[in-house]
Amino acid sequence: MMRYIIIITAIVLPFVIYYLLVRLTKKVDKKFPLITLSLISLVLLICSLIYFRFTSTQPKGLNYTPPKYENNKVVPSKIK
Repeated sequence: MMRYIIIITAIVLPFVIYYLLVRLTKKVDKKFPLITLSLISLVLLICSLIYFRFTSTQPKGLNYTPPKYENNKVVPSKIK
């Protein structure tokens, strides 16, 4: 769950900071820097994905078997 929060924050944070900066400085600018903010969001998103890739605590070589339905019963998922 924390992973999703960090990814969403990386996408939304530049837009929130820009909005707060405009509101706090009372600066009215008709031109909204959408491309710049989107590029900053993309860079933050890539950085967070790289971080999660190299900080994974899962051991290598495990196989995940999803839950399945056998003999009118649900067999739970397994990680071997």
